[in-house]
Amino acid sequence: MIARLLLSLATVAALGGCAIAPTHPSLKTAALPELIPVRDFVADRESTGGYSFSPDGKKLAWMGTDGITPALWVKTIALNDAKTDAKAFHTRARYYRWSADSQYLAVVMDSGGDENAHIFMGRVAGGDTKLVDVTPFDKTSSHILRVIDKDQNGGADMVITSNRRDKKLFDVYKLNLATGKLDVMATNPGNVGYWGVDRTGQLRARVVVEGDKSHLQVPDSATALGWKTTATWSRFDSAYAVEFADDGKSAWALSNRGRDKMALVKVALATGAETVVYEVPDVDIDRVLISRKTQQPLLAYTMPNYPQLEVYDAAMKLQLQNLAAGQPASIAVTSIDDAESTYTVSVATSQGSKSYLITGSAAPQLLGENSLSRLAANVALATSKPISFTARDGLQIHGYLTLPEGTAGKNLPMVLYVHGGPWARDRWGNEGQGKTSQMMANRGYAVLQVNYRGSSGYGRAFQDKAIGEFAGKMHDDLIDGVNWAVKSGVADPAKVAIYGGSYGGYAAMVGATFTPEVFACAVNIVGVTSLARVLETAPPYWELGLPWWYRFVGDPAKPADRAIMDAKSPLFHAAKATKPILIMHGVNDPRVKLEQSELMVAALKKEGKQVDYLTVKGDGHGNFKWNNNLTLFRKTEDFLAKCLGGRSSGFDYYQLGAWAF
Repeated sequence: MIARLLLSLATVAALGGCAIAPTHPSLKTAALPELIPVRDFVADRESTGGYSFSPDGKKLAWMGTDGITPALWVKTIALNDAKTDAKAFHTRARYYRWSADSQYLAVVMDSGGDENAHIFMGRVAGGDTKLVDVTPFDKTSSHILRVIDKDQNGGADMVITSNRRDKKLFDVYKLNLATGKLDVMATNPGNVGYWGVDRTGQLRARVVVEGDKSHLQVPDSATALGWKTTATWSRFDSAYAVEFADDGKSAWALSNRGRDKMALVKVALATGAETVVYEVPDVDIDRVLISRKTQQPLLAYTMPNYPQLEVYDAAMKLQLQNLAAGQPASIAVTSIDDAESTYTVSVATSQGSKSYLITGSAAPQLLGENSLSRLAANVALATSKPISFTARDGLQIHGYLTLPEGTAGKNLPMVLYVHGGPWARDRWGNEGQGKTSQMMANRGYAVLQVNYRGSSGYGRAFQDKAIGEFAGKMHDDLIDGVNWAVKSGVADPAKVAIYGGSYGGYAAMVGATFTPEVFACAVNIVGVTSLARVLETAPPYWELGLPWWYRFVGDPAKPADRAIMDAKSPLFHAAKATKPILIMHGVNDPRVKLEQSELMVAALKKEGKQVDYLTVKGDGHGNFKWNNNLTLFRKTEDFLAKCLGGRSSGFDYYQLGAWAF
C-alpha cells in the first residue's frame, strides 16, 4: 500500500501541470472561460438530485454522497438543514420508491452494471442504515411495478416483476418489505410483455404478444385461462397504461394506436376503445402524471424542441410557471404526497438542474442542485439551443447545438455527439448528456446532437424510416447534420469528431469506417460493431423484444439477413479506417458484450490502424461509477485535444482517489 502511494505521488509530480492549451486557430485567441477540472463534472460531493417526498408528507429522500460514497439520504421534512436528522444508506441506486406507509425505502440496484437488479429494503426510522436484499436470487433481475396503497394490513406491500423462474420472462409477485415475504401473483405464460396493476395491488390488465399482434386482456374467471381479449393491435404499435381509474374499469394510457403520435388516452378496458384526451401535432406525449385524488390528469410532458408542460391544476400551474421564470426549462414533478398539497420539483436547463419543495402557495424551497448547476454559479457554462435542418431526402431533422463560451461561434472544432438507443432521443436539459456536452464545450468544441430518423419522440412514421437504414439513411442524417454545421459556418470541416455510446458508439464506428473522410477521429463507448453478434448474445430477457430488432436490422439466423447485417457492421470494414479511434467498454456490459470492442480492436490492429483501447472494470453498459467516469472523461479530453486542437485539463489529482477507489 505504501509503495503504491509513493508511486502515486511520483505520478502526481510527473503529471501535474500537464494541461494542454488549445491549438486550433479559432481557439488560440478566444476568451475561453475558466477550464473546469474533470472531477467537477463527475465527483462533486455536494451535488444532489432524485428528491422524493414520502406519501405521509413528513419525510424527504434524495440521492447524493456520504463523503465519497454514493448514498440515499432520508430526513424529516420539518428540519431545514439538509444533514440535520438525516441518515444515509450507502448505495449506487438505479432508482428507489417509498412504501405507502412511509416507513420503508425500496432501493433497486445491480452489481457492477450487470443489470441483474435486486430490490433492497431500508428502514426509515431509527439509526439502522443497513439495506437488506429482499430478492436475493442469483443472475436475476427484479423491478418495482407498483407501490400498493395502505390498507387495514399496513402499507409495506409492493408489486414487483422478476425473472427468477425463467430468465426470459417476468412473473408478478407481491412483496412485503417489512417481512420480506414474496408471493406469486401471476406467472408469465411466455408471451406477456406488460402487466397492469392498480393502486390496490389488483391485476387489471395484461398485454399478450402473438406473432405480429398484441392483445389487451383483462381478468375473467369464466374463461379457461382466466383472461379474455378485449382489443387487438399491431405488435409494433405502442400502448401502455400509466394509471387505472373508475374502479379498474378504465385506464389512462399513452398510445399511438390508429395515429402517428403518442397521445394521452382513456381506455375502456372492457372494449379497448380509446378516447383521446391530449395530443400535440409535432411530437409524442412523453409522460403524464395522474391525480391520485381525482383520477384526472395533472401534468403532460412533451419536448418538440424546448420542453413543454401542460398543467391541468390551476394552483400547480402558477407555481411551476414561477419556477421557470419565463425561460426555457424542463420542469418535472418528481414526487407528491397523498394529500397532493406538497410536492418536489426538478427544474433543469442545459446548464444544470435544481430541486425544490413546494407546499401550497408558499414560496418554493430550494432543496439542492446538481454539479452543473453548482458550476454555473462560478463559471460561464455553454448554452444549448434547438436546431433543425432538412436531410438530403427532404426529411426534417431536429437536434441541439452547444457552442463554447468566449468564442465567435464560427469555424470551430466540433464533436458530433450521437445518442444511443437508437430508439431514444437527445433531450434539452438531460443531465447525463449535459455533463458530456458541457465538458466538451468548456474545452472549446461546438457540440452537435442530432435526432436522426429512428429516434423516438417524433412519431411512428419518423421512427419507421429507420427500417433497414442502419449504416444507411440513419447515418446520412448525421452527415447531413455535419454539412449543415459546416455550411452555417459553425464547424471547421477538417476538425469534426464523432462520439457516442451504445448505438452512438456504433454510429461512431460507422463514421470511422464508412465515411472516414468526414471525421478527424472517432470515440466509441460500449458500441455495437457486429449487428448479428449483438442479437445472438443478447440478454435472455430481450426475448420478447427481439422481433423489434429483426424488423429494423434483420434476423441473424436467416443467411440473407445476416449478410446484410454484416455489410452494415463496422467490424467487417476495419480496413477502411484512416483516422485515430478511441474505444472504451465496461467489462460487465450485458447488452453489448465486451467482445464487440475486443473484436473491433483486433480487426483494426490487424489492418495497422491507429486505435486506443480502454476497458472499464466494475461497470457495464453506461451508468458508470464516478472513478470510471473520471477515467473516461480524462481519456476523451486528451484524445480530442490531440485530434481537434481543443484544450485539456491534464492530470486530475482525483485520479489518485479513483485508482484507490
